[in-house]
Amino acid sequence: MTFEAIWRIVGSFFGGTVLGFCYFGGLWITLKTTIGKRRAPYRLAVSFVVRLALVLAGFWWVMRLDLRLFFCTLAGFFLARIVLTRVLGREKGGACHAPYS
Repeated sequence: MTFEAIWRIVGSFFGGTVLGFCYFGGLWITLKTTIGKRRAPYRLAVSFVVRLALVLAGFWWVMRLDLRLFFCTLAGFFLARIVLTRVLGREKGGACHAPYS
């Protein structure tokens, strides 16, 4: 494996974590700021469409390069989900979050 290939794998994994933090962090911010507001369903829908478009564009771009890089990006995406769930779940003791072993 060449040095360039290793950097592409590391870069795609990092890109996946960035996409994950944007998607799940955006979801958390949306839910925190939307509860009890007027037109909450519209805000949630717009947030979902924007977050989904960002993530799908990122995954599509990586998948065009190489399928192996796509799976590295996907792994980084789910790692960001696990990290955010653990960090943000501590606010209420993590009682509402799925446990990870």
